[in-house]
Amino acid sequence: MTRLLAAVALCAGLMFVSISACTGPAGSRETCGNGLDDDNNGLVDCADPDCKGKSECSFDGGFYGTCGKCGTVCTKQTDCLQTSYFNDVPLPFCASPDGGPEKKCNAFAKNVQVDVILSAQAAWGTLISQTRSIATRFIRRTQADGTPVTCASVEAAAPGRMAANAKQLEDSGKFVYQGIDVRPITSASGSIPIRFLNVTVGSDYLIWMEMWGGTPDSATKFPTGNRLGFECFDGPQLGQQWTPITENDNCLAPGSDAGSSMCRQFQVTAIRGPQP
Repeated sequence: MTRLLAAVALCAGLMFVSISACTGPAGSRETCGNGLDDDNNGLVDCADPDCKGKSECSFDGGFYGTCGKCGTVCTKQTDCLQTSYFNDVPLPFCASPDGGPEKKCNAFAKNVQVDVILSAQAAWGTLISQTRSIATRFIRRTQADGTPVTCASVEAAAPGRMAANAKQLEDSGKFVYQGIDVRPITSASGSIPIRFLNVTVGSDYLIWMEMWGGTPDSATKFPTGNRLGFECFDGPQLGQQWTPITENDNCLAPGSDAGSSMCRQFQVTAIRGPQP
């Protein structure tokens, strides 16, 4: 009650300065835990005052989600993984609960499954038949330290093309993933569907894909052989960003009631061609 009265008094004092100073868009409220800035005030989920005290954001109550390391201090996303990028669903994140310098592991974002359809015939020709696995990463546009992420910065962090370099992006500790998938390809042709890829809901991401000549390692799940090429997609077309991933994008498994889901498909086209 004290906070409410203080807020009312503050807004009353600002009445003659700006009527909009204490109001947001009509009816807008932050939906906590969906990875989006719902009320367009620049604050996402638990950073927004609307979410203070909500179960998804009760940091002061010791609740950071259900991941194995939720609530522990971290500096990068890998610090928050209980097993691996491939087995932790949904992927946990390393974030500051109060905007301060100390970060802790949390898992508030929901997991969904989407499809990625890669068209590679024009750029790759007959060489696409040599691909034995494809690694797909949904990478947030902000590094763990707050540095902006672009296709160019991801490319600069992944120069190696040998089997030993298959996890060079992960080893760098720079990037934050909404999802990662390595899929064996048995009969690659001009259009390669990668179905039921696990990602977390959210916005501001790009898609980084690598084509490898070897199948995934049974233990690490990363590709083997040499990297044949890579592609980066920062949006559906030049100058556009991908729209946010939401819970409604979930692709239901075969045999489920498809009427309750729109099933998100990302249509991407390779343009670089084989890696020199």
